[in-house]
Amino acid sequence: MTRKYDAPRRAEQATITRAAIVEAAAELFAAQGYGATTVGAIATRASVSARSVYALGGKADLLSLALDHVIAGDDRAAPLVEGEEFADVVQADSTTERARLVGRFGAALLLRLYPLYRAFEQAAAVDGEVAALWRDYQARRRSDVRRVVEAFEQTSQLRPGLDTDTATDTVWALIGWHPVALLVEELGYDRPRIERWLEATITALLIGSGADR
Repeated sequence: MTRKYDAPRRAEQATITRAAIVEAAAELFAAQGYGATTVGAIATRASVSARSVYALGGKADLLSLALDHVIAGDDRAAPLVEGEEFADVVQADSTTERARLVGRFGAALLLRLYPLYRAFEQAAAVDGEVAALWRDYQARRRSDVRRVVEAFEQTSQLRPGLDTDTATDTVWALIGWHPVALLVEELGYDRPRIERWLEATITALLIGSGADR
């Protein structure tokens, strides 16, 4: 008797396998770095074959999927600006509320992202394929930052001498994984302190201390 082909079940299993591989890649890249992580190790962590891992692509492809997984909670590469939390930041009614939401949203994102982003940046320095991916991510991140800066301009003037482009460059360069890693690993900051730091920092960088909020 011929076994009936169950397409929905096979599709569901393929989705489960893909998710396990991407999660394993994210965990290993973050824990031991890009160079030290092998496809075999990812396969072992995900309890799948190496062939299943290679079906998703090479290591650079796995890193890209892992980043999307950590940023958005899945590997669909949905732009950050399409998320509900980002929309809340942009649509906030006041500068004070917008800064508070930046702190809450930014802390959650950066705390789960920075171990993987550290591995990403280190790999980009020695791997041309990853370097191209890094440049793409940085361009996307700068675009996202500009959206936030423009939202602040809707409710407050930027501090004297600061235009939109310079404000974007400043926030893009100064608020990222590096300072969060230092605050957590060297000074023991927890999430509430990171939230307060982000709120105060973006306000100081963009608005200053005496503006109407």
